[in-house]
Amino acid sequence: MELKRYKNLFLFTIFLFLSCSGFSQDLRLPFISKSELANHINFLSSDSLQGRGFSSKTPALEITADYLVATIEKSDLQYMGKGYSQKFALFESGRDEENTFLKIFGNKKEKVFSGNEFALFNQKSEVVEMEGELIFAGFGWNDENSDFDELAGLELKNKVVLISAGTPESFQGEFSHHWNNSLERNKTDKIFHAGARAVILITSVQDKENKTFNQISRRANRPNYSLEKTSSENETNLVIATPDVADAILGKKGRWKKTLQKIAKKGKPVSFVSKNKIQLKSAMKVKEKKSRNIIGFVEGSDPVLKEECVVFMAHYDHLGMTKNGEIYNGADDNASGTATLLEVARAFTLSEEKPKRSIVFLWVTAEEVGLIGSEYYSKNPVFPLEKTVACINLDMVGRVYEPRDSVWAHSPKQVKPFHEIYALVNDFDPNLKKITEAACLGINLTPDFSLPERFFYSSDHYHFHRNKVPVLNLSTGYTADYHKVTDVPERINYDKIKKVAELCYLVGFAMANN
Repeated sequence: MELKRYKNLFLFTIFLFLSCSGFSQDLRLPFISKSELANHINFLSSDSLQGRGFSSKTPALEITADYLVATIEKSDLQYMGKGYSQKFALFESGRDEENTFLKIFGNKKEKVFSGNEFALFNQKSEVVEMEGELIFAGFGWNDENSDFDELAGLELKNKVVLISAGTPESFQGEFSHHWNNSLERNKTDKIFHAGARAVILITSVQDKENKTFNQISRRANRPNYSLEKTSSENETNLVIATPDVADAILGKKGRWKKTLQKIAKKGKPVSFVSKNKIQLKSAMKVKEKKSRNIIGFVEGSDPVLKEECVVFMAHYDHLGMTKNGEIYNGADDNASGTATLLEVARAFTLSEEKPKRSIVFLWVTAEEVGLIGSEYYSKNPVFPLEKTVACINLDMVGRVYEPRDSVWAHSPKQVKPFHEIYALVNDFDPNLKKITEAACLGINLTPDFSLPERFFYSSDHYHFHRNKVPVLNLSTGYTADYHKVTDVPERINYDKIKKVAELCYLVGFAMANN
């Protein structure tokens, strides 16, 4: 078995020697320690770190960062500036409950709704306020196969438009309570394109328990993170609300449903200006938070090429804890990638043969809250992005398929068997894919390059991809434990991680010498 392994590796080195100038035929796989990988993952995913959540009030993420710094100091990685920590500030914004409300005025009465019955989606300004009349536009539906158009003839510029989810046809169907995100986005986009300042989109009256609204509201009202205080005076505002809000706007309980039934039954648009008026205020509390990426590098051996680099990257944050105190240990996501990078870094520092280009090891934070750490690095790189010949991102590399993982059977990224791995590669440098294929052959791995384009936006490699840096994202895929409290170290396959670490070393070395 070992003989075959090294025969394949020899074929790999010969291939790369012929295709990539400067690559040594004598390069051998480094020693990757499974026990060290286990030690790292057991610490990073221990209960004491409480899920490494970015928004956690505990110092868990700082302890994690300190652990990474202490480990790479032992590996003797070099650093830029004053140390291994790339410190930066970002802004956390969350709903200000006391200053968020929706008031409806009519017939000398006033009804007030709290943020529990409406949600302003994708709010950018710290405070959004609006008031005035509303135009009711039914379902906001335009049927291209008939002359049914609920927006025809309406002057919507700078107006607030009230519509229902769904269509007249779906309203009468068995599954009228189902939410069709693509449909609602297309409808509201047309209304905003016509100049409306805001849309109040009411969830289905058939959704008796407001399950859809509650799900959307949780997403809309969760904390938002950004590198800058975002503010936009001209933003369009999408408000999602319950049927109770619509009844209050129309002035009588049950009137909303009856009006929609009338439209659906007669098949004719109904639009009007509501007699009642609204005043809406949605405010956010904004806090500044300190954070840091961890960066070390191995300097290249070539006096000219050492000014260029290959970046290895993994995020070290995770989801924290549930409201009930359960811990998202995040062993695979992404203690596995974090630990693998530690071992790959150690392998490069111990290797007798040094690559011509420099190798950067980047552990980023705040991935789970919006790819913020990698965004900051892309704007403040230690080597210019135009001199970064490749970014190799590791995000979940520690698992092997089990029958229970069939919950992802319809996903293009269901976790792979032992001898397979997902390799997402962009096309900015064709050599990266060729080198990855050859390296996989050398260690008996089969790369899967078939992931759809949307996966370029799903992890930290996005900020390199959008800057036209060649990207390789390695992953073993989604398991039944993805983003669950069952993502624990006992389910990690250390033989698979060892193989991924060897793959990283071979690809990184080849790209650094290519």
